[in-house]
Amino acid sequence: MCGIYGRIGKRDDALDQRATQSLHHRGPDAAGLWIDTQSLDDRVLTLGHARLAIVDLTDAGRQPMLSADNNLALAFNGEIYNFLTLRRQLEQAGRQFKSHSDTEVILHLYALHGDAMLEMLEGMFAIALWDRQKKRLLLARDPTGIKPLFWRKTLKGLTFASEMKALLLDPQCPREPDVEALAGYLNYLYVPPPGTPFVGISHLLPGHKMVVQNGAQTVTRFAQYAVKPKLAVRGLDDAANQLEALLQKVLAEHMIADVPVGAFLSGGIDSGLLVAMMQRLRQQSGAVGPLQTFTVGFGQEGAGLDETARAAEIARKLGVAHEILRVDATIAADGLAHVVQQFDAPFANPTALMIDVLCQQARKTVTVAVTGDGGDEAFGGYPRYRATWPLWAWQRLPERVRSQWLPQLAAHLPEGRDDQPFARRLRRFLTASGGNFAATYRDWLSQHTLPDLWAQLTPAALDHIAAQYNGLPDDLGRTLAVLSELPTNTAPLDAACYADVHGFLPDNVLALSDRMSMRHALELRVPFADRRVVDFGLRLPVLLKSTPAALIGSSGKHAAKRVLRAVASRYVPEDVAGLPKQGFVAPMGAWLAGPLRPLAEDALSPERLRARGLVRPGAVAQMQAEHAQGHRDHTWHLWSLVVLESWFQARIDTLDLPDRRGVPMTIEVV
Repeated sequence: MCGIYGRIGKRDDALDQRATQSLHHRGPDAAGLWIDTQSLDDRVLTLGHARLAIVDLTDAGRQPMLSADNNLALAFNGEIYNFLTLRRQLEQAGRQFKSHSDTEVILHLYALHGDAMLEMLEGMFAIALWDRQKKRLLLARDPTGIKPLFWRKTLKGLTFASEMKALLLDPQCPREPDVEALAGYLNYLYVPPPGTPFVGISHLLPGHKMVVQNGAQTVTRFAQYAVKPKLAVRGLDDAANQLEALLQKVLAEHMIADVPVGAFLSGGIDSGLLVAMMQRLRQQSGAVGPLQTFTVGFGQEGAGLDETARAAEIARKLGVAHEILRVDATIAADGLAHVVQQFDAPFANPTALMIDVLCQQARKTVTVAVTGDGGDEAFGGYPRYRATWPLWAWQRLPERVRSQWLPQLAAHLPEGRDDQPFARRLRRFLTASGGNFAATYRDWLSQHTLPDLWAQLTPAALDHIAAQYNGLPDDLGRTLAVLSELPTNTAPLDAACYADVHGFLPDNVLALSDRMSMRHALELRVPFADRRVVDFGLRLPVLLKSTPAALIGSSGKHAAKRVLRAVASRYVPEDVAGLPKQGFVAPMGAWLAGPLRPLAEDALSPERLRARGLVRPGAVAQMQAEHAQGHRDHTWHLWSLVVLESWFQARIDTLDLPDRRGVPMTIEVV
């Protein structure tokens, strides 16, 4: 895993060096810059690379990497897990290799198959490949969106990078806030792609490629998930057998590395299953020493969310080495700057703060860590999926009951904070389930109903957004657009999983895993987000993901993720395999009402809010009062605004970046 950068435009070696050096945290082992001054008449093509050496630690694996005939140049971030199989096929076709890296496999595949090679890759990747003969640049991102790739059109061409900071270093790049994108952030807690918080910078969508040639830029989709046709399985046991065989194959590939590999272990089934499988694979291969695992827990204020005791028990039964970290509210205050520094964007999922601490500690002993991220979206694991079962009956109630009477009742429901989510979920169901499924699910994923959000924004912000759409939009993200791709008779649970695989998973879960792990040059691998596993989960028959009995209880035989749990029961203790879903979240509600209250009050002062011009100070003051008094849970509304102010200070008021101009770099000019 690494950081990549590139540019088509007027030659500027100093800019290209500094932009590549800004990604040093992603790849501290080597830095390279390759500049083509010959292929374009009055411009250059530059590729930059910051290397984290994982496979083939020798100089033969350094990038940017050239083909044997010097026609192709490649900068690549990620891992191709089936590279050994592909390499054998290429060698049988007469191709000769000079390294043992997966990077060289991509070069050979492109030489033989062109862009079609993207469909042959199983892994996580962001690719920039320059074809000198055709004067053609190919950019591509893996189907699940595990690896990021940002780009910006310029007067002379294009710039792109793994992180936006490398683009922001260009003096010609205006750091202008995108009001529409920031409104989307307040609704989803992340900026929905392809937008970014900066006007003019875009995020390439998962499974998409961009071709730059003859002055034109074309973005197309090369990979797409589907919920049908359904898998041919003969019941739960047969599906579990197929999934177990698939996970064994995928996980074995994810463990290939020339550096130490560990794992994150919570108290749930996803990471527990992976760790148990990894331990068995290590024993079969004769690996020396125990597998190293890590988990994080909280103080007393987060006791209801703490899984460390359960994780320690799983580790003991599996015979793996285990390290437990403890965090408290100070990580939020101290780590907020780290989140903004890594994302270059407001990102309000506080799990990023915990992942940051976890990655920092893990990097002391391992360079690669396997995590259970992605085990819920395709297999139907989130609590909100249970609500898809009564939705059919609910939407056949009289419209007045759905849209007026019950939402009024919901407004009077009491709410707890982080450890009492039931009332919040019931309120969300009652107030957001009146329309068609796409609109309903959009509201389930949102932190506000759109009318509530519009009421919080300033008139100037509303006017700006309305001007972009000729009126206020019906979605500030991509939920409606994604769900429109499905047939109208798609089961609600299938549709919810499909929406999350294309939104919540890449834009939230995988985004925080990439940014926070790369802050410490730790490669996180996510087997459940592997294309083959996601495809398997999405195409499972609905009743093998969950049944209406999930409404009765969320544990034991009623638990969701039926097939995944059936596999887990073969590897982890039975009581673990039947546990309900517990999110990996911080007790942010309690922290905001207590130790973080001064931080929030400073960040959300009326003076600051008026200066930003996005949110009305009166609306924020009301949320603060209701939250402090325990009347309403405004955890995510308030925290998202605290993070937003931190972003304004670090990326709009000034460009606060570490000075890495001393990082050594190899430069080649042709």
